[in-house]
Amino acid sequence: MRCHVVMLLTAIFLAALSRSAQSQDGANRPGQLDVKVMLAVVEPHFNTGSVLHVIIQNISQKPQGHFDEWNSWGYGNLTLQWTDAQGMKGTVTKVARGWDRNAPTTTLLQPGQVLVREISFDSKLWQGWPTINDQTKLTVKVTYHATSEPRLPPAKGNEPGWTGTVTCEQQTILVTPGPAPAHPPVAVQLTPGFGARRP
Repeated sequence: MRCHVVMLLTAIFLAALSRSAQSQDGANRPGQLDVKVMLAVVEPHFNTGSVLHVIIQNISQKPQGHFDEWNSWGYGNLTLQWTDAQGMKGTVTKVARGWDRNAPTTTLLQPGQVLVREISFDSKLWQGWPTINDQTKLTVKVTYHATSEPRLPPAKGNEPGWTGTVTCEQQTILVTPGPAPAHPPVAVQLTPGFGARRP
């Protein structure tokens, strides 16, 4: 009887060790998330002249290529879902455009590095926002979605583009009318300990 108890306790201990090892090595296992998406907290005086900053982080243990916004693979891979105080819902997407020059170039993210992109209220770039006539409370969340369509080899010297779908946690913001954005959005790559650089 005592032998069976010892064997059972040993099996439980080994199973716990196995689960611990899996959790520590989970970043590279199939089915595990390898990208994290966050929406930066906005300041109290947020208005339609401001921008939302979307943070895309490589949480895997391997380098990743992420499609650049200038090409068709990366241009429309952010969408924002909003809900107002009355329960009305909508989706914000990039305004469609044509391409006279196109290639699947990517920005390389090493493990732990992040890419920062912007979502603005500029109607020339983004569509689907509700009309903001006075202070408006919105609950928002952002989805980052990338596919390899149309399928082409990676641009010369570029890593293959990451593909998948990740949604950030929702956040509630207060938006007031403001001036039109003064500058177009610019993607920024952040390297921990080294500040920011433009790709």
